[in-house]
Amino acid sequence: IHGTNTIHFRKHTDLLPGRKATYVRNMVDICPQKAKTHRVRYSVGGNLIKYAGNVSTPTANITTAKLVINSVLLTPDATYSCFDISNFYLNTPMNRYEYMWIPVRTIPDAFIEAYNLQPKIYKGFLYMEIRKGMYGLPQAGNLANDRLRKFLEPHGYVPCPVTPGLCKHLHSDLTFTLVVDDFGLKYTNTQDVEDLISF
Repeated sequence: IHGTNTIHFRKHTDLLPGRKATYVRNMVDICPQKAKTHRVRYSVGGNLIKYAGNVSTPTANITTAKLVINSVLLTPDATYSCFDISNFYLNTPMNRYEYMWIPVRTIPDAFIEAYNLQPKIYKGFLYMEIRKGMYGLPQAGNLANDRLRKFLEPHGYVPCPVTPGLCKHLHSDLTFTLVVDDFGLKYTNTQDVEDLISF
């Protein structure tokens, strides 16, 4: 598995002045619709993150999604598809690093030895500097959504001015709802979808 450089282990003295570390949350789930059904991951205790920037994300609501689906049913030759961008949310660079601690007892000894983490242990905890988006960070959704929009706009995919989370292509009839990095697409020409995926 290739690393994403999302977190970097740090000594507790390396935290920036005035910053506090939050806790790690263990997330365990069974997702039968996924290729890997049994999932375990860390997320950030976001309730302790003090982020002064914008944390709201203009995503499509359920009414918008239903209207797009109904529009597919009423449009001759229209098709509806869903997809998401694998790890886009998790690979979004942070404009401000955050910090998190994890109990050493939850980390295998082989991992601690392989990454030489013993000198960084402080009172039974390891501290991490978060450099990319992680689940639980209040700003992660907004940062990922902004990054995606900036990437899509030069290719003619623009947000509709009135409806949050609804986007359209300037040169075709393709429209889609967007929830962070999850797409719900309406189209009549398969090539339009292949063009979007190719970016």
